[in-house]
Amino acid sequence: MAQDYTKKSATRYPKQKATEVKSSRPAFFSGLIIGALCMYFVPIMLEPKLEDPNSPVESTEESKLSALKFDFYTLLKDSEIIVPDSGQFTNSESKPEKDYAYLLQVGSFRNPRDAEGLKVQLLLLNLSAEIETFSLDTGTVHRVLVGPFANTSKMASAQVKLAENRINSLLLKRKL
Repeated sequence: MAQDYTKKSATRYPKQKATEVKSSRPAFFSGLIIGALCMYFVPIMLEPKLEDPNSPVESTEESKLSALKFDFYTLLKDSEIIVPDSGQFTNSESKPEKDYAYLLQVGSFRNPRDAEGLKVQLLLLNLSAEIETFSLDTGTVHRVLVGPFANTSKMASAQVKLAENRINSLLLKRKL
């Protein structure tokens, strides 16, 4: 049996005919027409049916609105409010509270690795952070705290730094 060893073409597969690209114009225009019809007919179908514009229901509503009178402004003008002179309303910012420490809670996690990750992130922001672990009925919780701060100005600057880095914080005030 004789075999033909002549060189075949470089492509292995026979060339396929190029397929025609179908136009999407008919689908576009039919969608456009259907959308326009829906925009026209759907609001008409959804409108509430009005029976009679001079119905007694509307006239009673209008009479109720016209009958309303507000006289609280005249009552308040004539009244007198007595404020007690007790020490209950003193300004708390005028007295520095030295028996308290301020902390910022920035996270509470069940997984200790998550708490450690946040603590490292806070240390990179140059904030002193610590993890407080306690147990609840549902399991152990790891709380990430920043501080303690001696006064409110240092605490406020730490809150600003946390806010700039999109970290929410909760103010805690503890007795020393």
